[in-house]
Amino acid sequence: MGKGGSPRVCSLCQNRSSVTDTQTDDAFERITYHRFPANPQRLDQWLELCGLSKDIIPTLSYKFICSNHFEPECFERDLRAELLYGTKRITLKKDALPTIRVPKQQLKRKLTAADSCEEDDRQKRKVQVDKLLNGEIPVTEEIVNPFRKRACEDSSSREPDKSDMTQSELLQRIEELEQQTMDQRKEITQLQRTIDSKTERINFAKAEMVNAAISLQELKDHANRHVNERITEILSGRFGDGQLATIMAGPPDGSEDTFLQVLWTEAELVQALKLRGISKEAYSFLRHQMHYPLPEDAQIERWIHGAYLETGHNATALRILQIHASTLNDIELICTLNLLHISTPARYRYDSKRDQIIGPNAHLHCLTVQGLFSTWQQIVYIDFDLSVGREMMEKLITDLYHIGCKVVAITTDCDQTTVDVWRTLDVSSEQHYIRHPVTGHSVYVYACPDRTLVAIHRVLVEDGFLMQENNLLVSNATLMPFMVRYSASCGIYERYLSREILQNVACNSTLSREFISFNTTNTLRMLSSVEAEGSDLLSTLTTLFYLFIDWYELCTADACSVDNSAELQLITKLPYGMCEDEQNIVLDGMFDVMETIRCADSDNDFLPQAILMSINSMRKLLADLRATYPGQIGGIPMLRMSTVPMNETLLKLQERLRQDSKTHSVNDILYSLCKTVSCARQSSHATNNLLQLGGFSGEGSLENLRREDDPPDPDVPYVSDQNACSFLTQFAVARLGHKYDYLGERSVTIEQNNGQYAMKATDGDVRPSEVWKEQAKRLESYLRKALNEKKAGLASGLIDFILGRHPRMARDLVELYVRKRIAIKMQSLNSKLDAVSAQTTDS
Repeated sequence: MGKGGSPRVCSLCQNRSSVTDTQTDDAFERITYHRFPANPQRLDQWLELCGLSKDIIPTLSYKFICSNHFEPECFERDLRAELLYGTKRITLKKDALPTIRVPKQQLKRKLTAADSCEEDDRQKRKVQVDKLLNGEIPVTEEIVNPFRKRACEDSSSREPDKSDMTQSELLQRIEELEQQTMDQRKEITQLQRTIDSKTERINFAKAEMVNAAISLQELKDHANRHVNERITEILSGRFGDGQLATIMAGPPDGSEDTFLQVLWTEAELVQALKLRGISKEAYSFLRHQMHYPLPEDAQIERWIHGAYLETGHNATALRILQIHASTLNDIELICTLNLLHISTPARYRYDSKRDQIIGPNAHLHCLTVQGLFSTWQQIVYIDFDLSVGREMMEKLITDLYHIGCKVVAITTDCDQTTVDVWRTLDVSSEQHYIRHPVTGHSVYVYACPDRTLVAIHRVLVEDGFLMQENNLLVSNATLMPFMVRYSASCGIYERYLSREILQNVACNSTLSREFISFNTTNTLRMLSSVEAEGSDLLSTLTTLFYLFIDWYELCTADACSVDNSAELQLITKLPYGMCEDEQNIVLDGMFDVMETIRCADSDNDFLPQAILMSINSMRKLLADLRATYPGQIGGIPMLRMSTVPMNETLLKLQERLRQDSKTHSVNDILYSLCKTVSCARQSSHATNNLLQLGGFSGEGSLENLRREDDPPDPDVPYVSDQNACSFLTQFAVARLGHKYDYLGERSVTIEQNNGQYAMKATDGDVRPSEVWKEQAKRLESYLRKALNEKKAGLASGLIDFILGRHPRMARDLVELYVRKRIAIKMQSLNSKLDAVSAQTTDS
């Protein structure tokens, strides 16, 4: 039978294994079936001798030639199989050819003289047995050798008649027989010793032969290994590990069910991607025609997309960015590092690397490198609920420097959480930069103008600004009396100043840009002309809006607005530095206002500081770039320093996640991010540029790319918060009871034996001791509220806290309880999320 249980059929004479295998049990006589060779030259010879066409080559894996089409000399006995395993088998020689196209009868294989003699004797005995069974020989006929004298005749002729013997003769005969018996026993004993000796020698010879065969095989393996090592040593300077594995495996055999899965190294994938970018046709020719060891297209695509499926420091993204950076000049390599984050509700997950709980209101942080004078960008760091530290930023800036990217600015968000980032980086409106960890140059910290405009809008809606010059409060409450008097103003109030819009403003700046615009400014100016009572307030707000608009346009000007008629454009539409004096007037006005303005709510004091810090960074950055690249920097397209180029990708990601009502896991969100970036073919992501440069179709490259979620802890199945303490109390006894005796109690019996008493432990489970129960309750009281915290170093902090309160407790015991309790908490919280999601789906 073939692989999978299918019968083998000869392609020439239609012999079938299902028939021929049942005709005889003799391995030397059974018809065997042989596949077509994989060697192209021998394959052509076989096809020519068999009269077959090459058109059947794709189906050769299922074509066979039976042994009737080979000469007997084409076969040989498999002596190794007979020696080691006792299996008799005839094998086809490597150079055998099917020279018999139409056999008339099955040909006998050529055997040795000893084998032929043994086979003849067996055939003679078989003929005699067949005659007896068929009735050709009478039952009474003795089937013996007629030329050998019968033992019964010889013994009867020599045996004397006992009735004629006297008593003395009988005694003498008995003595003779006893002597013969004794002699025969001695002979039997001697023969038995001889047999034992011969058997021992035979067994020893067999063992020696087996050992010799094993030694030969080991010698062969050693020789092959030595050859492989030598080949690897010679080729290692020219090929990578994956290529060497492909070379040593040899060409794939079409008869095999599976092919070798090569684990390509990152360096090999980078080289393959570079070659693919030079010429798609040359890459295909090298791989398919010259059989050069190169990865498949799908493997390269999956490696590129994998840059978005890892959290933390991403080496793949940096290698991809390094390839893209090799195509840019010095000016195009100047870049900013944007710290982006969006809200992405996720299932609860314990990140063991950061020792932190993630979810459900998680934030996805994407640290993006963005070209300042060229339209390219790449996400290089992804994580959830990330706490940005100075050490992490310096390491990332250093890694980017080593691949050629020159980070000159760090762009942050503008909200309350960003204050912690500024505090970590130790920056302010006066000290608005950090030192480059390699070059020592200034890396300026800059607040995104798009997010700053959203913050201005939010402050107006909530508590407002306090103008120190005239002590006016500009807020939603002070504007409401004027807005409700006019229908046009009511529309502005309902659309832009109601508190319900704050949630939409948090993720999209469209409403903020529509509100702080010339249309709203014209409406406010009209109201100030007709309202005598509140004209000062409306005039102040109108002036503020004009200033906000000019500042925002200047901070979001793009290089594409520069043309031959640049002098005819508004100075706020030009890159900063094209009309530096006039543009500085706008910045000076905004700077003066932010120095004198105050937020009614002190929690919003970060807003003036963010604008002051950004204006200082803009001016110093322009001066530094012109000093480093004299005559090459006309102006800075400030749009490239903002997060606006990434807004489209992040908004589409949120839209994709909202399409499914269920709560997504971390891997779901990462996979959605990967799909969002790959679908944005018109965007400037470095991964998409390389995919287009390499001519990858992208079809099906994202299939099965999503990574599996972490499996639940098998030690805590179906354990809830209610029975967590009792479960972990018993679990700790089972896991650490052998190490700490006080954890458990076992029942004992007192036995009396010979007036002495002995204590014997009874079989059964060990019960937790009362001391350990009280300790477990105390541990549970510490953990019940602390497990709701989302800070990093959660478990290690709790363990240190508990050991500080109870120094006599074993650390491994406390660690076991804390970590298993966290696993139970994650399991319980996710069960609640699933229940809420199921109710939402049903409703």
